[in-house]
Amino acid sequence: MRSLLFVLTFAFTAMASASSALNGTVVRKGQQVYLQGSGTCDLLLATTRNQDATAALQKLSDGDHVTATGTVDEASCTAAIENIDYVGLRRLLGKWYSKEGLIEVHDFTRMSFYPVRDSIISANFAAITPVQYKYSVTPSEGKEWVLFLSDRMTTTFATIQFSKELAIMKLFDSDNGKITKVLILNKRGTLK
Repeated sequence: MRSLLFVLTFAFTAMASASSALNGTVVRKGQQVYLQGSGTCDLLLATTRNQDATAALQKLSDGDHVTATGTVDEASCTAAIENIDYVGLRRLLGKWYSKEGLIEVHDFTRMSFYPVRDSIISANFAAITPVQYKYSVTPSEGKEWVLFLSDRMTTTFATIQFSKELAIMKLFDSDNGKITKVLILNKRGTLK
């Protein structure tokens, strides 16, 4: 029994020490995806170890940020990605307009929501006190991305899907999983 425990402990320790956190910015060159980070290699060729990581990596664009689990081989300048934990989507940054209000995405972790009130002209968002959110984005199946939005009191689960002209954000009730609101978001300029 002790030898089995020793073998299992050794195996799990070896696996845990082999994988580490990877952070970087996505750089696309043709069909190849690279991570630009702060290691000895300027660019790490991103490879994946499973279908989920492959699908998530293929959805990312130039300039997106990735936090993943995997291993780095400095000798060959490659990163073998096992799991993509969080992403920062460059196309999400900026101001998004909907009939419910304005969403201003400041960076890969903070956003503000300026709700439209009947007594305020929707173009005058400066007069509205925004709801401040911390958020994170994770990959999902298909074309959607999963968002976790936290204000000072609650955490909300949402999904977002981008198209050429707009984005659709679905907000879910955390207790029953039902959709509570669908926001059709328009961004000034083009989505990339």
